[in-house]
Amino acid sequence: MAAPIPRGLARLSKALVWWSRQPVLVTQSATIVPVRAKRRFTPPTYEPQFKTEKEYLEHVRKAGLVIPPETLDRPIHVACTAGIFDAYVPPEGDARIFPLAKEGLKQRTERLKKNVTSRLSIQKIKEYDANFKTKDFPERAKDIFIEAHLCLTNSDHDRLHTLVTEHCFTDMVWDLKYKTVRWSFVESLEPAQVVQVRCSSLLKHSNVGQVTVRMHTRQTLAIYDQFGRLMYGQEDVPKDVLEYVVFEKHLMNPYGSWRIHGKIVPSWAPPKQPILKTVMIPGPKLNPGEDYEESQGEAHKSQLV
Repeated sequence: MAAPIPRGLARLSKALVWWSRQPVLVTQSATIVPVRAKRRFTPPTYEPQFKTEKEYLEHVRKAGLVIPPETLDRPIHVACTAGIFDAYVPPEGDARIFPLAKEGLKQRTERLKKNVTSRLSIQKIKEYDANFKTKDFPERAKDIFIEAHLCLTNSDHDRLHTLVTEHCFTDMVWDLKYKTVRWSFVESLEPAQVVQVRCSSLLKHSNVGQVTVRMHTRQTLAIYDQFGRLMYGQEDVPKDVLEYVVFEKHLMNPYGSWRIHGKIVPSWAPPKQPILKTVMIPGPKLNPGEDYEESQGEAHKSQLV
């Protein structure tokens, strides 16, 4: 008779039999691949062909090349000057005095002294603008003057910037907001003439020219406020106007043009017409719910009593 098997061994044998009947799982072995770190590219060193800068410049000159000098200066845009330099002083009376009189001779001597400086300035301007002539410039200046004022009346500020400088633009547009300007050119009483030419160098390589033109014209001007009321002038009444207009140009700029820079107002000029302003007259204080007509009726009754 066989000996009984212990309970623990029986359980172990059953587990082994169950495990042997399970499908075999094939596992793949993990392979470890070594990875190399990135190496930075270092360019090879070459010996310079020219040891000194002097040898390089000599080689370039022999080859026929020209290297411009390097400058550390920053570019500066010169739009216009801040004012009128060496402003023209109009003679008192302006050609109303007899030329052989004592005051007329003084004006002629002063004009001759200024003409010498003007001629030197004209030669300087002709170095940059060969087509500049004092005989042809007044007609061109008159056309610029008329077009600039028409652009001001039509509020065409983009076109006005091309006809006047930044210094003059603020003076023309100032205090015209919500206002209507009516301006017209009637005729020229005298032909326009150049009375003074000046040329000044602001920087080392920057020259600015200013030409003063005398204009004796007949114009009409009327300014209306935002309520449509007349503030200044009369639209139907032309007036004789004597003006000294200064034109400026940046001569170094090849695309520059002559623009209005300002006006010279002589000290002996007559005062301007006062401006009529619309103001509000304060009325009586009204109670809540009370009309202005009722208060006026009660005041009228009290005066009758």
